[in-house]
Amino acid sequence: MTTDPLPPKQVISVEHPRPWTAISSDIVRSSDGGYPRQSDLAVATESVIAEAQRDCPYPGPWIRRERGDGELTLAPADVPLAWLLTDYLRRLEAGVLAWNRNKNDAHQLRLRVGVDFGLVKIDSDGVPRGGDAIVNAARLRDCDVAREATVAVPHAPVVAVVSDAVYRQVVPYGERGTRPEMFRRVRAAVPEKDYETTAWLHVPGHHPPYLSDPMDEPESEFDTRSAPAATKREARSDRSPGGRDERPAPPERSEVTNIGSQVNGDHNQFQIRDINLGGGSA
Repeated sequence: MTTDPLPPKQVISVEHPRPWTAISSDIVRSSDGGYPRQSDLAVATESVIAEAQRDCPYPGPWIRRERGDGELTLAPADVPLAWLLTDYLRRLEAGVLAWNRNKNDAHQLRLRVGVDFGLVKIDSDGVPRGGDAIVNAARLRDCDVAREATVAVPHAPVVAVVSDAVYRQVVPYGERGTRPEMFRRVRAAVPEKDYETTAWLHVPGHHPPYLSDPMDEPESEFDTRSAPAATKREARSDRSPGGRDERPAPPERSEVTNIGSQVNGDHNQFQIRDINLGGGSA
């Protein structure tokens, strides 16, 4: 009796870390409805991300890897952060809206997205092997603020949480038309992972909502385009480019309301604390 020889062991090398933008996406309430819905939304997500990436005018190969109910997308360093925060996220929004146009409520697609930039190791097969940017993007995607925002703005196709480092390289300078009032500084936390950081909530097509735990500290002098936060009330107001306060009037009974709890796709239940409806766009 003879046996076939074992194939030679493949040697996988890992390159030195190089800069990438990590974009981690996840389908909102992905586990609801059983495998037919899960499959449809997974295929739709792959298509939407591919279309958003297609025709990127900047050089370099992108890396995409399926991760559970979403995807890890790595954009090469030659793709400007400003393009990713504007064109790419707008394309994601448009793609989700196009998918949802003829779908009933049960099959609506929504995405939570985390964005960070940093050094990432890639192996010889093009597989990401580690990097803080990958971890941070996933944490930002899954943080309490991202989950609360999907409830506060229930019709938003995409909810993004952007790292402070990415924000400060783009938005204070108005690169590619970014507007500071479309980003809200937040405390992004994933308690079960012992993760907490300053980040920026961005909801393409909507003003970012007021959430239960905004960051109200004054901005640094570096962020010259952000309105000063002399008081808590001023720090949490939406202002037009001309300085006019555009916040809708608060509800007559109370400025805040508690909207209860939500069960997410991973079956973890969290409590939505008081959400200020004054700045929401639901």
